[in-house]
Amino acid sequence: MRFEELIVSDAVGAILLRNVADADGKRVLKKGVLLTADHAAGLAEAGISTVEVAILEEDDVHEDEAARLLAEAMQTGELELALSAGGRVNLRAIADGLLEVNGDRLFEFNMLPGFELATRRHHLVVGPNQVTDNVASLKIVPYAIRRRTLGRALALASVRPGIIEVRAFQPGRRAALLLVGERAVHDTLRESFEPPTRTRLEGLGAVLASVEAVEHEEQAIAGAAARLAEGVDLLIIAGQTSVMDEEDRTLHGLRRAGAEATLSGAPVEPGNLLALAHLPGTPVLIAPGCARGLRRNVMDLVLPRLLLGDRLDRREIAAMGLGGFLTAAERAGDAM
Repeated sequence: MRFEELIVSDAVGAILLRNVADADGKRVLKKGVLLTADHAAGLAEAGISTVEVAILEEDDVHEDEAARLLAEAMQTGELELALSAGGRVNLRAIADGLLEVNGDRLFEFNMLPGFELATRRHHLVVGPNQVTDNVASLKIVPYAIRRRTLGRALALASVRPGIIEVRAFQPGRRAALLLVGERAVHDTLRESFEPPTRTRLEGLGAVLASVEAVEHEEQAIAGAAARLAEGVDLLIIAGQTSVMDEEDRTLHGLRRAGAEATLSGAPVEPGNLLALAHLPGTPVLIAPGCARGLRRNVMDLVLPRLLLGDRLDRREIAAMGLGGFLTAAERAGDAM
């Protein structure tokens, strides 16, 4: 691509490099227009004799074509592209799911000159029934890209799993809620934890299959947890269960029921007192007190991944510290 200043009659077929205004400052033509004979006539009538243009060369690919090819390379069954002028393509999720962003390949892609790909954050819940379905915006900065450079970008965009993927939720996943606390507060615990838990699950395509309550006693927790876990994809424990360390009574009860790889604590605020365990075939989420509300908290980071079958270990939880301070501004809206 080369840049020249040409008389308007010779500029037909070239790309207008800058906005053009008449003597009164009114815009006659917008930059980026592929000039036609009609454009040239209009410019001449406005008293404009020369224009600055970009002229594509044999090895150049126009910005709109480059954007379309790249978006099609990133498109999946869960992603849809929306073309717009000026070398821009927006990608949106057409299925509810969890956004996966390959940060290393995204960085490598954006290091290529002329390409800018901006995404939503990794592990955000997206989709037509979620807060947002817009997941990424791709912009080709110059009016054209060298074919060789475009080939490098296409190679990065075509690899699977992609730079951007949406892992669709599996409708009908079943969860059980086990409330733990003194008998006198069982009704209060149900009123506090059941509605927001049900709302969160339904927003992720899952169902709350059963709710039970037991006393905060190791053997009672073990028996109820083992029984409830057999018929569901996820067991959630909540109530008087603020887990402070690995020797907590709730975790002891779960280990007694056969749980392995228990862990407590998460670098997420709100939600530091999260705990996790894994009974044979069923993950267990021990919810902190903030699970009573629908403002964004650790539940909204962990619950979608557990329902998709991810087994979260200490390394996965530790990585949540980056961006884990959910400020008041970020939590201003409901999670669902």
